[in-house]
Amino acid sequence: MVDKLTTDIGGDSAGPVPQEDRDQLFWEKQMIAAFNLLQVKGVVVTDEFRRTVEEMPADYYANSTFYGRRLDGMVRLLIEKGVIDADTIEARTREILESGTRDHV
Repeated sequence: MVDKLTTDIGGDSAGPVPQEDRDQLFWEKQMIAAFNLLQVKGVVVTDEFRRTVEEMPADYYANSTFYGRRLDGMVRLLIEKGVIDADTIEARTREILESGTRDHV
């Protein structure tokens, strides 16, 4: 028997669906644009990206955001493909968090 994927929530009780609108943050817009460009250039394919999201641990997936899961999946895929370096990403992420510019609009 195959274990249920983190993203396989069909038929599960999920509670109320949030209805509030919010503007995208700057980084969210940039991340989606970068991902779209990577797809157009053939660097990533939707199915392999979806795999990186589906392989996330269930608790991490459940406590992450829509854009957070996509960013983490994209970064993981680009590291797997050798497009970016994990140490470089870690250092840059630390720099951004320390400077307090993570969620600027």
